[in-house]
Amino acid sequence: MTTSQIYPLELIDETLDINATDNYDLSLELSEEGVSLAVLDLLRGKYVMLRHYPCEIPDENRTRSYADIIESDDFLKRKYRKVFIIVPGQKFTLIPKPVFDPELKEDYFRFNFDVTGQTAVFSNTLSSPEAVVLFAPPKDVVDNLNTHWHDVLPWHHLKPLLQHVWSVCRSSDDYYIHLHFEKSFVTLIIMERRTLAFCNSFPLSAASDAAYFVFNVLDRKGIRSEEPIHISGTVEPYSEAHLSLLNFTPEVKFASPVIRQSFSYVMNEVHLHRWLNLFTAAVCE
Repeated sequence: MTTSQIYPLELIDETLDINATDNYDLSLELSEEGVSLAVLDLLRGKYVMLRHYPCEIPDENRTRSYADIIESDDFLKRKYRKVFIIVPGQKFTLIPKPVFDPELKEDYFRFNFDVTGQTAVFSNTLSSPEAVVLFAPPKDVVDNLNTHWHDVLPWHHLKPLLQHVWSVCRSSDDYYIHLHFEKSFVTLIIMERRTLAFCNSFPLSAASDAAYFVFNVLDRKGIRSEEPIHISGTVEPYSEAHLSLLNFTPEVKFASPVIRQSFSYVMNEVHLHRWLNLFTAAVCE
């Protein structure tokens, strides 16, 4: 693993060929934390690269913009078979697909959130539940999408996250609880008998807030605290956030991506739950 200031995280399989990207799919995530990308080699059927660029550089006491990061990466300048772009965001609205009117998506979104008329509202169709998720990425994200990937529809992080949850709970006749961490918020999903029973995001002011939100929701819904809680995203094993959950229940499990392909051996150096949405994106086609 390379830990230089240019590539704080870089895992590369020796078969990766920058001149063969027509045979690759690119998954990209633009989050509060930074820019993450994974490359899927379609011929070999495995993920062969993972990179993460944090926006904050503590040693230099400065931050980098998305544009700075994107322009500096050699693989982000290449052409791929397909590009999947994930944008995590706390503010979203779920609309049942049978009643969704695309011409009213801005009205639906503004009903719940105070945004200006110039805010770009995007919609993603979900397969399970049969719904549409509406979201409005930050302006700097939209600007970079228009500059570099104007023909790619970005996905809210709920699209791959719900895809993963549906994949792993299809054989469950009881509850499935999933908690996904981002830098400043968490998303809690509860499935009951393979039906979406709860889906919402909560802001984090402290690492222990996640446990408070989870067990408050479980208590209100009458769900036993002994039910396993599956976690993913920016939460490390035995971090403060992880330990705060363990204070309530020992049944905390780190989720692993469920994909059709495989991973290069170089991915053994990281916890895959951290990149669950990134690796799940290609399954959402």
